[in-house]
This record gives sequence, C-alpha cells and structure tokens, in this order.
Amino acid sequence: MAFRRPHLRQRRTCEKYKAELEDKNYHLHSELQTEVDSNRQNERRIRELEQEYSQCEQKIQNLNREIERLEHASEEEIAELKFEISNLKNQLYQARKDDQDKEKYIFSLEARLVESEEQVEKLRC
Repeated sequence: MAFRRPHLRQRRTCEKYKAELEDKNYHLHSELQTEVDSNRQNERRIRELEQEYSQCEQKIQNLNREIERLEHASEEEIAELKFEISNLKNQLYQARKDDQDKEKYIFSLEARLVESEEQVEKLRC
C-alpha cells in the first residue's frame, strides 16, 4: 500500500475546520475564563453575605436578650410601682384620718374656748 497525500482541496478544508475549531476553542476558553471570574466574584460575595448574615443573626440575638432583660426589668418596675402606690394609698388614708382627728380636736378646742369665754363672761358678771 502506498502512502497517498490528501488532495489539495481536502487539505484546505481540513485546515479551514482546524482554524474554525481553534477559533471556537479560543472563544469557548474566553467564555470559560469569564465564567470562572464571575464564579470567583460570586463566591466572594457569598462569603461576604454569609458574614453579614452571621453578624445580623448575632445582633438579633443580642437585641432579643436586651428585650427579655427590659421586659423582666419592666415587670420588676411595675411591681415596685404597685408597691409604692399601695404605700401612698395607705399614707393618704392615714393623712385623711389624721386630718379628721385634728378637725375633731380643733372642734373640741373651739368648744372649750367658747365654754371658757362664757365662763369668763359669767365670772365678770
């Protein structure tokens, strides 16, 4: 069997296909590099977002603890205020009672004063 050289036309067609394939390969390699770069940027952005998410989650937990602390403090404050109100009501009741007692005492003193004045008047006569 003898080695045959391809026909000139076939050689040009093969070279043409080879050139097209190399061009497509270059184009696909370019697109692939663009996709790789895009993926790297997306992965970097995902890591940033995950860190931000983690920080937000931590802030939420801290705020929830603060809310619970304030709610507990509010309950304590409410209890203290109720106790203070109760004490003030007792003091008001006692002050009114003292006021009534003092009015009675003043009325009694006035009555005694009137009696004394009458007695002084009688003694003058």
